[in-house]
Amino acid sequence: GGSMRGAGGASGLTVTADVRKSWKSNRSMTLTIKDDDDKYSFASYISDGERIVNVTFPDATRREKINPVTWRVQLLPFSFFQYRATVFCTLKLEGMEDGLHLSAEDLTIEGLPKELGVNGKVFIEMDGALKPSRTGGGAAGRKVLGKIAVKLTADVNDMVAMIPGLDDAVNFINDTVIANLQGSINATIASDYTRWKQAQQ
Repeated sequence: GGSMRGAGGASGLTVTADVRKSWKSNRSMTLTIKDDDDKYSFASYISDGERIVNVTFPDATRREKINPVTWRVQLLPFSFFQYRATVFCTLKLEGMEDGLHLSAEDLTIEGLPKELGVNGKVFIEMDGALKPSRTGGGAAGRKVLGKIAVKLTADVNDMVAMIPGLDDAVNFINDTVIANLQGSINATIASDYTRWKQAQQ
């Protein structure tokens, strides 16, 4: 056999090219709204994206309104190896006929060292929706289907690409982003709907 081992064994070679990596997470959930009201329906409640953002991010210092459907929000901090990092992203909430649609863009991570080379090179795609079922209501309650898919893409240098546990760490970030949103929605939306309905009457 020949002794061709490829260039992998060459020493002292520094590669500065970025490697593009992607990670995806999906989550579905079902909320049951027991007290859906025909006159002040849950569907019309969730069409108010601003109210949903305010209950999902109750701490006003963690959200900033950019335009009627877009907010820059600060997600909960997370630990990445020995660093404590904070994720900011721009969320867009648009009320449509079938429910509330959620998307995200412009992800920035603060608190990671420059050597990791991820600044400005991490991209988020988020596609989510809260859709009340057309049927239901009454004693059984109305089912509201929540779906969210997050895809993070990063152009990382080859050093970072080889860090053991990188995939686990990024998947953890994805799951944390989703869990943040899901937890906030589950914990607050049903009770806030009840408050909203009372205020309408």
